[in-house]
Amino acid sequence: MDSLPLSTGDSGVTFCEPIRDEEGWLDSFSVRIDETGLRAEARVENSGVIQAPEVFFSELAQSWRGWTGEKTWRSLEAELALVATTDSCGHVTLEIQLRPDAGPGAWRVISYAYFEAGQLASLACRAAQFFGRRLS
Repeated sequence: MDSLPLSTGDSGVTFCEPIRDEEGWLDSFSVRIDETGLRAEARVENSGVIQAPEVFFSELAQSWRGWTGEKTWRSLEAELALVATTDSCGHVTLEIQLRPDAGPGAWRVISYAYFEAGQLASLACRAAQFFGRRLS
């Protein structure tokens, strides 16, 4: 899988442009946010020393009945953060924070994707295909 869109149509968040090492592990990927009047993109390094992003999506699917508070994932350099919350009606809000640089003058974009609890298993499966090891 070469991309993982989190929405349909011309706007939303897309994980794309995966770069893999010779063993099929994901080294880095891009995150693109397209909203009306705005396009932001940043490259994210996929560090092997922190929890993999596909584990985050898998944990959301395992908790499809809901959870209290926030479930979060951050890349090692914090250029990408994912924050998931749920309500009592089975609606899941995923906040995507993109910040490619932490220095002075750095920009940050926040976008949102919305899911029903019943969509989390499919999302986790697609995330595993995008972020997981690809065997040749």
